[in-house]
Amino acid sequence: MPLENDSSVSNINRRRLLQGLGATGAAGLAGCFGGDDGDDEENGGPDIEQALEREEVDPSDIEEGGTFRAAIASGPDSFDYAYSSSAHATILMNLLYEGMTATDSDGKIYPWLAESYEQVDVQDVAVTDYEDYMITAEYNSDGVPQVDEQIVISHPDNDPSSGEGQFLTVAESADPVADGVYGMHYRFDLHQGVQFHDGEELTADNVVSSYGRIENSDLSGQLFDSLLHIEAEGDYTVHLYAQVPDASAIRELGGWPIFPSATVDLPAGAMDPRQGNTPLGTGPFALDEFEAENFVTFTRNDNYWFDTEMKDWFDGPSEFPNGPVVDEVDVRFVSEDSSRVAAVRNGEIDMTYDLPSNTLTDFLNSEDYRTAAARGAGYTFMQYPVQVAPFDDPKVRRAVNHLIPRNDISNNIFSGWEAPAWVPMPPIAADKGTTDYDQLVDDLKQYNEYNPDRAEELIEEAGVETPVDVTIRTNADDSDRVKSAELMVQAMNRTDVFEASVETESDINALVVQALDPEYYKEGELLMVGLSAGFNPHGYAKAVHHPDNFAQCCNFQNINDQELNELLESARYGVEVAQDPDLRRQRYDEVWKRVVELNANSYTTHSMTVSVLGGEVNGFNTYPSTQDIIGYGLFTPMDQQITYVSRD
Repeated sequence: MPLENDSSVSNINRRRLLQGLGATGAAGLAGCFGGDDGDDEENGGPDIEQALEREEVDPSDIEEGGTFRAAIASGPDSFDYAYSSSAHATILMNLLYEGMTATDSDGKIYPWLAESYEQVDVQDVAVTDYEDYMITAEYNSDGVPQVDEQIVISHPDNDPSSGEGQFLTVAESADPVADGVYGMHYRFDLHQGVQFHDGEELTADNVVSSYGRIENSDLSGQLFDSLLHIEAEGDYTVHLYAQVPDASAIRELGGWPIFPSATVDLPAGAMDPRQGNTPLGTGPFALDEFEAENFVTFTRNDNYWFDTEMKDWFDGPSEFPNGPVVDEVDVRFVSEDSSRVAAVRNGEIDMTYDLPSNTLTDFLNSEDYRTAAARGAGYTFMQYPVQVAPFDDPKVRRAVNHLIPRNDISNNIFSGWEAPAWVPMPPIAADKGTTDYDQLVDDLKQYNEYNPDRAEELIEEAGVETPVDVTIRTNADDSDRVKSAELMVQAMNRTDVFEASVETESDINALVVQALDPEYYKEGELLMVGLSAGFNPHGYAKAVHHPDNFAQCCNFQNINDQELNELLESARYGVEVAQDPDLRRQRYDEVWKRVVELNANSYTTHSMTVSVLGGEVNGFNTYPSTQDIIGYGLFTPMDQQITYVSRD
C-alpha cells in the first residue's frame, strides 16, 4: 500500500516552504481563498469527462516494435518489493514481477500465474482458537515482543506491561493447519511452463518462498494481517490459509509477486542492481539498464508465458496480442514538473503523469496531445501527532479539520481534477465499502465542512492555550500538495486560535525516511502525504490508523484507537461478513463514522490519476492507481488494453 507520489530514497534536505511554488506561491494563493470555501457547483473548469473516455484499439491497426518512453518524478527506493514503500518503485516493479492473481481497471480479480483458484473452505475460527499452538515470549522495555520469527497472531489478551505474551509465529503456523484449525482455505493451480527471466520454471515452491520473503519486512503487516500459512502440493499447486474468515482474503493474499530461486533468499533490500543483483520475475519485461539517478530501461521478455487461449475469461478478438507490442520501455527520472512537461512537448518522451493541474488543463485543451484520466484509488491526507499535546485532544484535531477549505483546494488548486474528500474513502472502493456512497457523503460531510466559527468553539471547549502552534510537513516536489498545505495554513492563521506554518522536505522519499522513524510521532508535526490503497475499502482506514501499520505505511503517528480497531475487525473478519457482502458494507459505514469522529487524519482530496501522452502513442489508458500506470497501459488483456507507438 504505497504512498502516492513516492520517489527514491535520498538524504534528508530540509527546506522551508515555497520551493516549487514559483509565481503562484503564498501571495498567489491568497486570491483564491474564499471565506465560505466556495460551493459544490461547477466552476467553469476543464471537461474532465473528456479525459475519462477510453481509447480503444483495433488489433489490425497495431504496429509492433519501437520504444515507449516515459518520465516519472524519481527513481525507485528499491527493486526489492518487500523493502520498498515507493509508488514510483512499484510502477517499475510491475513490469518485472507478477502474482498468482491480477485485476482489471474495475478491481475485478482474475487468475494470472494461477490457471485457476478456488475457495475450498471457510470455518468459524477466532484468533483465540490458536492458543494451544502459541509460544510465550517476553516484551522489551519498549513493549516489543522478543521474537525472531514473523509473528502471525498475537493473543488478544496480551499486555506488554505484564512482561510477556503469547504469539503464533510462522514456525508454528503449520501445526493448526495440520489439525484443521484455520479460517479459510484457498487452492491455486499454477500454469505449467511459465519461466522466470533467468529461465527457471515457476513452481509452487517459488510461490511459498516468495511469500516467505515478506516475513519481518517493511510490508509484513499487510500480508500477515490475514495469512496464516502457505504450502506447496507438488510442483503446481499452492494452498493458502487465512487466520480467520476474511472478506478480503483473495484480494489481499493472491497477488503478491513471485521470485525465482536465484533472488528470493537474498538479504533484505539486496534484490536491487545497486546491490549487484538483477531483479528477476515472470513479467513481460526484463531489466536491461539502470542508472539510479537518471533512468531505467526494460526490454520485452521474448519468452513471456502468456497466451489468450490459456485464459477462459478472455473474451476479446483472436488477434489480440499475447504480450506487449513495444520492444523497449525507457523510463527517465525527472523531478521537475516543468522538465517533464517540456519533454512531452519536445517529443522526447511519450508519457508522463503527476503534473500540476493547470498543466493538465492545458494539455487537455490541446489537439496535439491526449490526456487520459481515471478516477483514482487514493487520497491526500494529513495525519495528526495524536500522542503529543494539544493534538491528543480530538477537539483540537477537529478544529483544524474545520479549517481545511476542501472546495477551494479542489476548484482553485486542482481545477476540479481532484474532488473534495468529504469521506475517508474514494468512490472506487465504494462497491464493497458502503451501503450507499451518496448517503455516506450526506451523513459525514458535516464533520469535514469548512467552518471557522466551529473551529474556534472547539478550541475554546478544549481549554488549550492559544494560539496553538501548527506545523504541517509535506514534500516540496509536489507543487499542488504544497499549495494545498499553504492554503490550509492561511485558513488557520485567519483565526485567532492558531499560528500555523508549513515545512517541506526536498522530495517525498526524504519525507518518508523521516516519517518511518519509530520516534517521529513525538515531533508534534502534522504530516501531509498521499495514500494509494486500491479497490479494497479496508486499506483506506487500516493503513493510516492501525497499530499493525505503525512505523510502516502509513500509521506514522502511533495511532491506536481500540474502538476503531474493533470496528475494522468486524467489517473484514468473521464468517458472517466473509459470506454476506451487504453486512460487510453496513459495518464499513460504522468504520467511516468512527474515522471522522476520531479525526486522527484529515482527508483533503480524492485523487485522479492522469497521464499525458504524445501524439505518437495509440491506445494508452490510465489505471486508477499510479502503482501500475505504465504496465497496465502497455498490456492488460482483462480490459483488452494494449498500447503501440507510431513513429515516422
